[in-house]
Amino acid sequence: MPNQTSQPAAPGGLWATLTEAANRPAEPLGLYAGLAERVAAPTDPELGLYRTLSQRTDLTQYRPCRAEGVDAETVYEDGQEYLVLSSAAGRYLRLSPVEAELWHAMDGSRTVAELGMLAFTRFRQLVLVADLVEGLRQAGFLSEQPVGLYRALEAHQADQGLHGWSRRILQTIRTRKLSFTGVDRVAGALHRWGGWALFSIPFLGLLALLVGMGVGFFTMLARGELHPYSLIDTGNLGPSLLALWLALLCSFLLHELAHAVAVKHFGRRVLSGGVMLYYAMPAAYVDTSDIWRAGRRPRIIVSLAGPLCDLLVGSLAAIAAALLPESMLGEAAYRLAAACYIAAICNLNPLLELDGYYMLSDWLRLPNLRSRALGFIAGPLWQKLQTRARFGREERIFTLYGSLSAIYTTLAIVLALIFWNEQLARLLSDLWLNGGLGGRILAALIMLLAVLPMFIGLLVAAWGLLVVAAGWLQRRGYGRSPLVVACTMVLLAATLALVPLRFGVTPETKMIGPLLWMVALAAQLALHADYRGAAVARALDAFLIVTMIELVAQLGFLIMPSEFLFWVSVQSFGFTLLLVAGFIALLDYDLHQATLAELLVSALLLGLAFLAGGWGIWVIQQAHPTWPFIGIVLLAMPVYASMVALALLLPLVVSLHDSRQRWSWLLLWMGMIVQAGAYLLEIRAGADSTPATLAAVVWASGLWAAAWVSHVIALRQPTPLRLHWPVQHAASEGERLQRAFQHTYAGLYRMLRSYSGARRAQALDDRMDVLGATANWELTLDRDRARIGAELAARPFDVQGLRFAEVLRYTVAEIERLAGATFAHRAIQAAYDALPWPEREAADRRCFPHTPWARELSQAFGDARAARLRLLRSIDRFALCDDDTLAALASAFEVQRLQAGTSIPVEHGLWVVEAGEVLIKQDDQILGEAQRGTCLDQAGAAYANNGTTLVYQTSINSTLLYLNASEATQLLANTSAAAGDEQQLAALVRDLERAPFFHEFPRARLRSLAIQAQRIQLEARTPVVQQGQPSGKLYVIVRGEAAVVCKEPASANSPAQTRMIARIGPPELFGEIELLRGTPPVASVVTLKTTELIALPHHAVATLLSSGDLGTRNLERIGTGRVWELKSLMNEIA
Repeated sequence: MPNQTSQPAAPGGLWATLTEAANRPAEPLGLYAGLAERVAAPTDPELGLYRTLSQRTDLTQYRPCRAEGVDAETVYEDGQEYLVLSSAAGRYLRLSPVEAELWHAMDGSRTVAELGMLAFTRFRQLVLVADLVEGLRQAGFLSEQPVGLYRALEAHQADQGLHGWSRRILQTIRTRKLSFTGVDRVAGALHRWGGWALFSIPFLGLLALLVGMGVGFFTMLARGELHPYSLIDTGNLGPSLLALWLALLCSFLLHELAHAVAVKHFGRRVLSGGVMLYYAMPAAYVDTSDIWRAGRRPRIIVSLAGPLCDLLVGSLAAIAAALLPESMLGEAAYRLAAACYIAAICNLNPLLELDGYYMLSDWLRLPNLRSRALGFIAGPLWQKLQTRARFGREERIFTLYGSLSAIYTTLAIVLALIFWNEQLARLLSDLWLNGGLGGRILAALIMLLAVLPMFIGLLVAAWGLLVVAAGWLQRRGYGRSPLVVACTMVLLAATLALVPLRFGVTPETKMIGPLLWMVALAAQLALHADYRGAAVARALDAFLIVTMIELVAQLGFLIMPSEFLFWVSVQSFGFTLLLVAGFIALLDYDLHQATLAELLVSALLLGLAFLAGGWGIWVIQQAHPTWPFIGIVLLAMPVYASMVALALLLPLVVSLHDSRQRWSWLLLWMGMIVQAGAYLLEIRAGADSTPATLAAVVWASGLWAAAWVSHVIALRQPTPLRLHWPVQHAASEGERLQRAFQHTYAGLYRMLRSYSGARRAQALDDRMDVLGATANWELTLDRDRARIGAELAARPFDVQGLRFAEVLRYTVAEIERLAGATFAHRAIQAAYDALPWPEREAADRRCFPHTPWARELSQAFGDARAARLRLLRSIDRFALCDDDTLAALASAFEVQRLQAGTSIPVEHGLWVVEAGEVLIKQDDQILGEAQRGTCLDQAGAAYANNGTTLVYQTSINSTLLYLNASEATQLLANTSAAAGDEQQLAALVRDLERAPFFHEFPRARLRSLAIQAQRIQLEARTPVVQQGQPSGKLYVIVRGEAAVVCKEPASANSPAQTRMIARIGPPELFGEIELLRGTPPVASVVTLKTTELIALPHHAVATLLSSGDLGTRNLERIGTGRVWELKSLMNEIA
């Protein structure tokens, strides 16, 4: 192939070319189009990529600019001057004088650093300008609107699961608003037509006089001294309740109008108003948030206007009720007065989030007082008490207010329950039973308009306490502990078991057992998919069937107790299946790992099973002597089956003593014992169940539910094991790749040991030893250590990556068999996340793309089809195929998963090993082995001799790609023969493809690059690149090894010396820093042994990268990998 001389790179290096390409017009394509627009902004061509990115992401260089449509108003409060910003979206922000000056200076011409200097020089203050700018940007007061990516992701994550669902439901039932237009105009008109007088000093005096008189008259009316009025007339219950409800609605309407008129009094706008359902109760509302711009005193007055209006209307109504003669009008006035006084008391209560709370919050200058106080007493308070630290002013307020709020909430709930039990329930019962149709309608209305909102409010309060408690447990890790969950569930089961003993056998107490079985069933159904592919899955399915049968039987006892014998027979059949579950679980356990004591106890339990079965027959016969003996024997069978199942499960339960599953399986084992006893008690009691029998049934079902719930927690919650590996310097890509594999395998082993115990981990180790010896992996696996053989370590990095990927695939598959698919995927994810960044980058390039779970680990790789394309491109048989042919092959191949020992008919088509190993035999003699990426016909051609027949047989479970002969011939018709120059060009393309930088470039592009490439052979100790002298080429190592060295400058204490930075080998490249930065090399490269290189002119590579559809991942690998590593070492040298 003719050699081509290199041409000098364009001024400014690669990034100048890329900038020019990025400036070309293109249609918007979303995120990356936006990034391209940012990149296309004018930049200094002499700046490198990372310096440009550093400037673009440096907050101190950001130039904030005020947004359009932001109103700014000066507010004076307590002798201080503030600037209040308000946006069209209804957001407000208060700024101090210094911050206000900076706000006015944000015109887009000054950077954050310059704004900070401005504040220091003008006010002699160090202002946190970055925090101010970020707060303004997040609130939408700057022209550049925040993206909020992480907030959106956090909100989306918070909306998932039960917590998010419950929050959405509570948000829906808490407030449903219907806004009306023109509320601001109505309030303004009322203020102009005399409402202004209500805020004068004379009127305040009149108000005080009227309130005094009204309270006095109301007290006299309540005592019956003037008129015999009552809030609720039991003789005329319906109309009186309706009148009281209408009086409350009238009070609410006048209350909100008072707030609106007060807002207009201070020259502000009422943003909206209307009606809403507040916890299913009708109410009125007005949005007075614009008063926030008017200062603290106006805000307090606006909040106070509502309760004062209630007191005024209530006092006028009380005076009218006292002065009017006894009549329906006077009684209506009395009820309106009562409603207004009740509303005033509730609204002035600072422990409720109503007007009194907002007045207190403004008076104390503590926004969000309630949430901050409750948050303080939930956590920081106890830390301060433990350390005996001094309390500040705010902390003392938070302690007092938070404690009073918690006590008040508890008392309110208790008083509401007492009121329901002693007053309201009796009233509703009387209406429903004795009030006829009208009474029933009225009772339904009371339930809908009064009881339902109260019930929803109590439910919300209880759920809030539950969420807080759950969050407290979660933060401290208790919710992730199977022991804590198991103990909690056992305590709950024991408590529920005492209920029948306290309240007897009632329909309500009979429901406890079926409800607990439903909980167990839900937990088992949740586990069903998690153990897909596991050997123990069949045993868990048997336990699931037992739960379903027992649930049906318990529901039958509840619904049709007269069919007692039938339901007992159903229950007997279900318990007999425990024997099947025990046998299946025993098949999954290696008895060679069991100790002699475990086997002896199991044998003893098997012997006791016969005695337990005989005792069961005797108990049933004594309770029901008239039953036939054969029926009694069949009914006693569950007792025998349960004892046998206990014996069979004992080795498995003991083997999990050091795992996260130990508590769930121990509870299951104990639950089977209690179930057998409860079953005998049920038969003995017959259809007339006793409290003791029901308590035993509840206790057994509670243990069963506790076992499966704790099992779900053990599997679904993160393990306390935290994988961590130290960051170590690696001289080459090979060392990083090998450490990545060793760390990943060790992480998988340790995760399995933490979850399933040492014996299961030992089973994995034994299985991997067998696979390693059978497949000749050239490495040794000993528990969590992986020792790589010298022969494998000397192979090319891509070959090592393929081997490591194969080992990890079999490891994950074996973990799936031992612990289920869910845990296996979680284990590989944890092992991957724990890798240090350099090792993860190396594995991402050479190992993980060849695994089926690559897409789950990192979005840097495509789907299975893309992985198959990478495999086909690495096979020499397809070296002459273009991209279209490779795509057709990837689609045409059929996946064949073959068990170990399966013979392969190679003569029927084209076979490619995708995973596993195939042995090539002749007369039962092994001639060779075919690994991943091998075409079987080519591999067998090397052993064919005089037409002898070869046998191809899988040595382990393997995955192969198959293509029938006719289709393979058709697809490969144009690649069967090629000229010598074409063969050389294909070889160059293959060597380039092995380099990570060129992995994903189309072959057509690589062919055009290979035409300009030059293959070079160099002896040992030959300089390739010299520090400070431009080479103009990018080099790819095909064979051999080279050293990256740097000459350290002389200092006062030491002379100049040369230092080796790294050792590089095939298929790594060098010369990319000169290409990216457009500057002379910062280090030298010298061959250490005879080395074969491919030299690529910089201008050819730059043309390839700036062609418009460059894969960003190639640049990312260069930018985040070698460039930063070499740059850090250079800085260290400097």
